[in-house]
Amino acid sequence: MKHKDIYDLLKTLDIPVAYDHFDTNKNITPPFIAYREVSPETFKANNITYYRPYEFEIELVTEKKDVALQQSIEDLLTTNNIPYDLENEIWDEDERIYHNFYEI
Repeated sequence: MKHKDIYDLLKTLDIPVAYDHFDTNKNITPPFIAYREVSPETFKANNITYYRPYEFEIELVTEKKDVALQQSIEDLLTTNNIPYDLENEIWDEDERIYHNFYEI
């Protein structure tokens, strides 16, 4: 899956989506999604990279625990045959928001 593919897929959730971060001049409020490419394990031999997969982290940001939105993300990934792991959920006390991290 490439950048445009994951962006187009996440946009179907009807919440703001951006790669890595939103412009600081935009007033984006949760819920929103930021996704970023993570360093994949490449397959190399004889000084040649034979396979370089695209792996992404999807960060869902919400003001409260949003089980329905999380389920929507999980259903979207499952329906599109995209294996995922819910890696972490963090409550940011200073900003008063939740961060849920999915790895695909």
